[in-house]
Amino acid sequence: MGIDDVIARMAGQAGELRRAGDGRLAFHATYLRTTRAVAAALRAGVFADTDWVDRWDVAFAQLYLDALDADRCGEPVPAPWAVAFGTARRQPGMPPVRHVLLGMNAHINYDLPQALLAVISDEEFDDPRVRDRREADHRRIDEVLDAQVGAEDAEFQRLEQTRSWQDALLQPLNRMATRRFLHEARAKVWANALQLSLARRAGPDSYARRLAELEDLCGRRVADLVRPGPVLLRLAAGGFGVRLPAGEDRAGTSRSPRIWPGLAVARALSVGTTRPPRSARLRSFDPVRVGHLECAMWMAYYRREWARLLVLSVWVVRSTFGMDWIRTLHGAWLVLRGNQLWAPSDNDPAGARRCMGRFYALLRLTHGEPADPARAARLEVDWWAAHRTHQRTAGDDGGPLVTALAKLYACVYNVREAAVRPAAEHRARAMDISDQWVSEGCDRDSPLLPAERAELVRSYSALLAAVRDERS
Repeated sequence: MGIDDVIARMAGQAGELRRAGDGRLAFHATYLRTTRAVAAALRAGVFADTDWVDRWDVAFAQLYLDALDADRCGEPVPAPWAVAFGTARRQPGMPPVRHVLLGMNAHINYDLPQALLAVISDEEFDDPRVRDRREADHRRIDEVLDAQVGAEDAEFQRLEQTRSWQDALLQPLNRMATRRFLHEARAKVWANALQLSLARRAGPDSYARRLAELEDLCGRRVADLVRPGPVLLRLAAGGFGVRLPAGEDRAGTSRSPRIWPGLAVARALSVGTTRPPRSARLRSFDPVRVGHLECAMWMAYYRREWARLLVLSVWVVRSTFGMDWIRTLHGAWLVLRGNQLWAPSDNDPAGARRCMGRFYALLRLTHGEPADPARAARLEVDWWAAHRTHQRTAGDDGGPLVTALAKLYACVYNVREAAVRPAAEHRARAMDISDQWVSEGCDRDSPLLPAERAELVRSYSALLAAVRDERS
């Protein structure tokens, strides 16, 4: 059987699923279009080893098609497919992109490592020349899939006749997130395939145990994505793909596999041997840029320009905390929601703390700090409260506000409170200027705004110096 036979089989199944109104069609149709794109790339000579890629793609597709046939007959299927197929039966009206993401997670995370083992022997895993050729073709598959992302998004727009403003806003991010998902998940697939190769060498029982472990990890990952809420943002927060822990050899001792060149680079990057430590990246913002952006964000907040505030929040979060774009957007949304919950006179401090707790959890996932996201969230909302009290209390010298800000900085950056107090003092002065601007009518051309920006730049300059000196 070749790839053209797989396409013919999938096309027949697609017709049956469409006539039955089956929710499994969403992923199936996407996979059929992707397989056709791979077939076109094979005919165009894109790959170094065309015969091997053809066999690989067939083995990969066969795992899904066998699971689909079994599920349609009421027979048991692996855990990740049980979740994906079960969701399609129970929630056929769920947006097609959600069904596609569930299927992608099941197929790439669980099936792809097995497909690699079906077409790469253990001896070939040990041959650097073979590994290099296989890895090169693996990257070319990613390029083919990248080219499909835009086309698939257009297809989803056609299927979903009405899209909310949130969907429209997130559309470019969805494409970016999908590409990142494919790259990151497939990189983890290589590592999992190496672990399965080690288990295969140790014997059938060892391999069965490791495969069962992978099935459980993948099943739980897909189940997590079924919960209501933005799936792509949850993927961003939790990471893409799954990773088998290091296995054991016949003697029961921990054994690390031989790492392919590309994986060696990826591992080096992940532990910071060729990049600055995560905490260092948290301490490398541009005070001028961040100060100007925060001034603009405060203006949008007090003018209740929520769409503009979201855009500015994205840039402030990105510029200040250096998270990747997916987590940046998620974090900016959480900051916006926290501010919306806090802004009214009958506000929701607990809701604001929950939003900020999730924000600081994202920051910790990225940089390893703050050590206690829940405490950071409490301190964040504490300074909001201190500022509101300062606004409304005649004769308040701002001391409690400065202290609240310093406590937050000390918590987030793990430094002494005294070291960041000058930064807090400048920021409190910027708030006083902002409050005066608000009382005078929020004029965009007010001469107060340059003074506010200058204080914010001084604040972030002092903060950057403090957090770098404390950790040097």
